[in-house]
Amino acid sequence: MSAQVVRLRRRGCGEMAAPVPRVQLDQLHDLLQLVPIGGVSAVRTLFVASDAAKARLARHLSPADSVLALNAPAIAVIGFDFLFAVSLILSASPTANPDCAVAIRTAQRSACLQGATLRLAADAVGLEAIAIANFDAAALRTEFFGGTEATVVALCRLTPQRL
Repeated sequence: MSAQVVRLRRRGCGEMAAPVPRVQLDQLHDLLQLVPIGGVSAVRTLFVASDAAKARLARHLSPADSVLALNAPAIAVIGFDFLFAVSLILSASPTANPDCAVAIRTAQRSACLQGATLRLAADAVGLEAIAIANFDAAALRTEFFGGTEATVVALCRLTPQRL
């Protein structure tokens, strides 16, 4: 891989990053919609940027990751909606009997691909997307996707790139 595509950067633990302007999050969202899986996908991406929302999210992270989340300008919550995946199968073939396991695996794969795409698209708009590994997916589902069948599969801190 080219060093121009993959850059390793590491921000210090707990370091407060500069704010991410709303226009950059909008640009990132727009880029994600250009990806083939973005327009007709079970993927759900939520940008968490307010202090109140970050505090809600931080309650469901490890102590170290909570500090990082609270100091991040924004966090991307990436999930997938199982029922939407099933509805896509049924819309393609109304008489189909969708295999739930296949629908879940397909939706999970799409969400993982969208997470990888988010990291590359963030770079294109001048942001770093840094994965957060230790989180309670069930609690985050209730907190941010309550009332839906969406499940959280990944979190990324979004910070301005350091040059």
